[in-house]
Amino acid sequence: MSEEYRVPAIERAVRVLRLLAASDSMSLAQTVEATGMNKSTTYYILRTLLAENLVQYDDAGQRYQLGPALVELGAAAANQMNDVSIAKRSLAELLEQMNVTIVLYRRISLTEIILVDKLERPHRVRITLQVGTPVPIQGGSFGRVFLAYDQPSQVNAALATGLQLFTSKSVTRKEIFLRDLERVREQGFAVDHEGYALGVSTVAAPVFGPDGRIRLVAAAVGFTSEMDEQRSALYGRLLRECCERITKMLAGRTELVGQDESWAGHQPLKDREYRT
Repeated sequence: MSEEYRVPAIERAVRVLRLLAASDSMSLAQTVEATGMNKSTTYYILRTLLAENLVQYDDAGQRYQLGPALVELGAAAANQMNDVSIAKRSLAELLEQMNVTIVLYRRISLTEIILVDKLERPHRVRITLQVGTPVPIQGGSFGRVFLAYDQPSQVNAALATGLQLFTSKSVTRKEIFLRDLERVREQGFAVDHEGYALGVSTVAAPVFGPDGRIRLVAAAVGFTSEMDEQRSALYGRLLRECCERITKMLAGRTELVGQDESWAGHQPLKDREYRT
């Protein structure tokens, strides 16, 4: 995420919460020492968190610890991640047919997605992918799947600053990129060979929620030397079919509706026009 969108006060508050999560409780002095912040800043952050029930204070011991409001937030977060658990069960079966790492991405903004989980085969050379890592929407096949089902105005906004050059094989011409999005909608999956990372190929397909919007994107990640066009097409079909089954499973889970901010729904290709 760009530094211009970061809020220092929130970052400091999160740092305090993570410190408290790593210990049973901490005094003000211990928190000051651990964070490196000055005493008054630390005190005001703790009192603000206390007012919101995100921390609680033990008067007798003069120590702070995590508060009850975090239990509510944690439960809500766990509920929202149920779709990931459902997807992983089906993808784990698919993993037996592929010599790849399977990853799950969620949209977090117009121009960014984030890795929320991954499945790896044991005893395989692994491609390092860290859960929680944000990725530009233009990066790899996974971002292309999200964009393929966006409204044209959203695609144009996401590409407003131009296409990024990640490697020498990245697509940097908008008209070619838009044709790629058309191909994604036609075949139901996206393929990328070294466009985001040299030596790495990815194949991705969408999982839709009950509201018809993309809930998750699942991607197979492997070494380009092991994923030629024929194998990528096979993986793409298998992944698309698996994601379609996951979509059907989510269709009955109406409590999932509305949990995502609204990136566009699934619309037919004929209803879409893009400006190049």
